[in-house]
Amino acid sequence: MQLVLVRHGQSANNLSWAIEQARKRQREAEEPGAEIVEEVLEWPSRVPDPTLTDLGIRQAQALGTALSSDRPPFVPTHLYASPTLRAVATARPLAEATGLPLVLQPEAFEVGGIQDVDPQTGEREGRPGATLAKLQDYGGVLQAPPGLFPAEGEPWDGGYEEDYRPAFPRAQRVLSSLLIAHRLEDVVVLVSHQFFAQFVIAAAFGWDSLPGRGFRVDNTGHLSLRLVEGKTEAEWINRVDHLDPGDVTN
Repeated sequence: MQLVLVRHGQSANNLSWAIEQARKRQREAEEPGAEIVEEVLEWPSRVPDPTLTDLGIRQAQALGTALSSDRPPFVPTHLYASPTLRAVATARPLAEATGLPLVLQPEAFEVGGIQDVDPQTGEREGRPGATLAKLQDYGGVLQAPPGLFPAEGEPWDGGYEEDYRPAFPRAQRVLSSLLIAHRLEDVVVLVSHQFFAQFVIAAAFGWDSLPGRGFRVDNTGHLSLRLVEGKTEAEWINRVDHLDPGDVTN
């Protein structure tokens, strides 16, 4: 099986974080040694389940266009997405380009789950995810596995995690479920998140810890893992050749 992990396009939180970091660097340059922790915590524009920015939508559309070209970077046979607004919105152009159904992968959400952060104290609290109807507003027609939504019209639970430890077994379960469900020749695309991708990579290679500083995966960047007979080969990491250089963001 070929597993292609795609990171979502630029989200509203990605953009606001980049703005906050630029402001932090500017203050550090103007006041060397200045205390800036309060500035990092004061991130008023952060939201628990962000949508894509206009650039993020353009990035996703560019990947969809690449998949429908004469020389696509990969040829999917199956398409999955994390049950977050930014992931399904990224996957929508891929589904439209390939004609594949878009299936929600319940455990492919970002490390920590959907959460809110108190801007003054930094304390975290879990929040529910979106309803199926709201996810479909962003992702189009979706297939949801039984149990993800407790009842019609209700949101999924958001997957809140206290720390990073649950991400390892979660990534192993996601990988195992895909290997069980698919054949050797299948090309399985999973639209997910940058940090969670690190855990999937670790699970694929059988590592018991994350890889050093981690692998960079830009917005709509993708990586390919070939999993055959218990062996894993990384075919590429963080391809973004579908994007104009000025549209590459992290």
